Amino acid sequence: MDVSETGHRVLVVDDTPTNLRVLVEHLDCAGIDALTACDGESALALLRHEVADLVLLDVVMPKVNGFEVCRRLKEDPATRDIPVIFMTGLTETADKVRGFEVGGVDYLTKPIQHEELLARVTTHLSLRALQRALQEANSDLERRVAERTADLEHLNEELRATNRAYSRFVPTEMLGFLGRDRVVDVALGDHVQIEMTVLFSDMRGFAALTETMTPGEAFSFINSYLGRLSPIVRHHGGFIDKYIGDAIMALFPRADDGVRAAVAMQHAVREFSEERRSAGLSPIGMGIGLHTGSLMLGTIGEAARMEATVISDTVNQASRLEGLAARYRAAIVMSEHTMAALRAREGYGHRSLDRVRLKGKREPVSIFEVFDGDPPETRARKQRSRPRFEQALADYHARRFAEANLGIAHVLLQDPADKAAQVYQQRIAHLMAHGAPDGWTGIENLTEK
Repeated sequence: MDVSETGHRVLVVDDTPTNLRVLVEHLDCAGIDALTACDGESALALLRHEVADLVLLDVVMPKVNGFEVCRRLKEDPATRDIPVIFMTGLTETADKVRGFEVGGVDYLTKPIQHEELLARVTTHLSLRALQRALQEANSDLERRVAERTADLEHLNEELRATNRAYSRFVPTEMLGFLGRDRVVDVALGDHVQIEMTVLFSDMRGFAALTETMTPGEAFSFINSYLGRLSPIVRHHGGFIDKYIGDAIMALFPRADDGVRAAVAMQHAVREFSEERRSAGLSPIGMGIGLHTGSLMLGTIGEAARMEATVISDTVNQASRLEGLAARYRAAIVMSEHTMAALRAREGYGHRSLDRVRLKGKREPVSIFEVFDGDPPETRARKQRSRPRFEQALADYHARRFAEANLGIAHVLLQDPADKAAQVYQQRIAHLMAHGAPDGWTGIENLTEK
């Protein structure tokens, strides 16, 4: 590299004027611009406002020696990268080692030879030029990396936003069961068989309620309603498969989570209903059915339009159990399959409700009422009357109708509004008046209902 064409500048520091003059002349002959300082303090002061590409630094100087000047230069971020070549008559190895320790890059031994001076200076100026080029390249690379990082972060945020948007339509939990990390990886026909608890909820009298609303009011109402219930499902480890108007169909890997979610949903609806009542609006109610069984999670449709769904009779049974909740005016009805799947069944307020043969099923199923979601006073009455109620049901199925009638009467004395007890009172009265028909088993046949 021809340093005479690069515009390099060298600071020469020496307390002997003759040495300074000679060194400057040597550099000038090589076309190298030179700055001068006659002592260490002057050199440090000069470099605060002048730029130098290299320092030729005498070691033995008054006040501040060259080693100390070099140490200070290396401590300052503005000057630490300037290469320092020491000039000294000191020839001891320890002195040279000390010079390298404080940051020097080379040594010139006095008296200084013209050719050696220029050779060492041009070498270190070339290295300095390469160092600067590398620093600039690194800075440019860092800038580009920062720009690309910002671009990638922007794209990642867009992807996260897209995934969040997709998750509103395709539950991320379902993607996990299908073994997919991203919705774009889902293929038509992906499926998995798994046992889960299906929760099916439905608002009571929704159609009649919305008849008096404008379309905008209806959508606002239903979104307010669903907005209170949906987070409860997620909080209890479930996910919503679909909304069917005001109805919610949710799935839970664990039956206990499904029951706890159902109870919490009933509390939320009762609170919402009280708010409406206080505002002079019609109160609302909701029924929930829970059934546990094997189901298929997967995608259906065609390549241009598909959706994730559940295929299983378990869903139908949960829906029909929700219908039975209205029949018995129970907040939550669950099947014996859900009861069997519970890990802590005695931790829930529940009672036997009936034994029924649901539509589409040959075998009858026992159903249970969960009353933990009822108002506190109703819950307390059902808890107290539970032994008498269940004994009355046992007597009913054993054809001991007189005993069953007496037991139900005791239940209704404690809670005249107990709808399930009223249903059995009517059944028993009919059987006592007309007798049980041939083949009577006490199983409610709902296959045509």
